Amino acid sequence: MGKLFFLLFTVFLTIIAVVISTYNVDSTSIDLYLETYDVPLSIIILFAFIAGMLTTVIYLISVVISYKRRTREMKVALENNREELDNLRRNPLRDGTE
Repeated sequence: MGKLFFLLFTVFLTIIAVVISTYNVDSTSIDLYLETYDVPLSIIILFAFIAGMLTTVIYLISVVISYKRRTREMKVALENNREELDNLRRNPLRDGTE
């Protein structure tokens, strides 16, 4: 169900992108302080979208790496707790009347 939704959403966005790019073929000037470029608006929108995707991917990679590190630390702590619990189960209880 999720893959179907993703596919339909991608097709929908592709259709919208094609329609927007066909209506925005006029050149727009971009001033980068040193030079000025005349570029179609659809190309500017495409580059802005790609820059946003790259920024999001870089952010998500950092989040995934931090979660993997946290998961690794929690696995080590879990193993230590299991070993401690096994040691406590093996030792007989003492009631303090020795």
